[in-house]
Amino acid sequence: MSAARIARTLVHFSPAPGAWVPATQATIAVAGPPAVFAAFGQLRLGLLAAFGALIVLYLSGQSRRERAAKLPVIAVGFLVGTVIGISTGSSLPTSLLAMSIVAIVFSYASLTFNVGPPGAIFPVLTAGSTGQLTAPLSMGGSGMDPLLVISVVALGVVTGYVVIVAPLALKQVRTADAALPHDYRWAYSWKPDSARIFARLTVAVVLAVLVSALLGLHHVGWVLLAVIGILQKDSDLHLGTLRTAQRLIGTALGVCIALVFMIWIPEGFALVAVVGGLVFGFVFFIRSNLMFALMVVTPMALLLVAGGSRPLLEASMGTRIIDTVVGGAVAGVVLGAVSITRRWAARGVGSNNTAKGV
Repeated sequence: MSAARIARTLVHFSPAPGAWVPATQATIAVAGPPAVFAAFGQLRLGLLAAFGALIVLYLSGQSRRERAAKLPVIAVGFLVGTVIGISTGSSLPTSLLAMSIVAIVFSYASLTFNVGPPGAIFPVLTAGSTGQLTAPLSMGGSGMDPLLVISVVALGVVTGYVVIVAPLALKQVRTADAALPHDYRWAYSWKPDSARIFARLTVAVVLAVLVSALLGLHHVGWVLLAVIGILQKDSDLHLGTLRTAQRLIGTALGVCIALVFMIWIPEGFALVAVVGGLVFGFVFFIRSNLMFALMVVTPMALLLVAGGSRPLLEASMGTRIIDTVVGGAVAGVVLGAVSITRRWAARGVGSNNTAKGV
């Protein structure tokens, strides 16, 4: 494949019709709590609530009725991940174990119940971030009250749900929504592609946890984000390699955008507006081009964690670059091993069944 064709593939995107609708919903849900809290001088708590409001990003292609029935399950998953992250965020061994469990369980659920993008990404992000926020200052955390953190994240979850469901109170919305396909059941499906993706994810998660142990506390969540973002969708090796490139390039571009905030760091309602715009971009791009989606979600995540603090933003950017490179390398190792195994099988080394299983 020529360099020009590779470049076109990296940047190609074709947004689904009406992609602006879920993007607008996500903007309202995620930016709403920070705006309200900012009015009372508690912007940091509002940004924390935005983590819970991220449930609005799930099932965006489904009808409101279907989302109203299914989002509570995802909401419970978010809160369980939050509790796990908080409970283990002050100890390296328990944090490594807990984050690996969160990543594997949510990846399995996303694959087998057809949750769709962003899959396990945001439960892992929420668990890792809240664990860091509540960890003691002596261990690199922010020392926030765990009960307060859980309560505010729960408030964000409720806000995200209300934004999706509230329009059903209008007759015209109910009528239009009723015409859309909807299925209230969680249909379990374990396909060969799902098995291959899950096997790779599991191996990659284990490797990521082992590597993160060398990096230190509060790195594993971000390393896992890179691994999951690359491996959770495609069983095809070519697509997996493409997503690796998109992940690394998108994150690098996102960090470059975040560097702007080192010159001018938005505060108050300006910060809320910036976060809202980045959320809109993420939802708009997530189903069409991973690189563009990560280009906007990376500064958004950094701003949410930093909470408008320049020192925290400075500290986060460098470590997030390292974590993403490590996660991309782990995913690359797994994809490389699969490719080598398939080549051996094609030459008669090993069994074809083994090769097809990965």
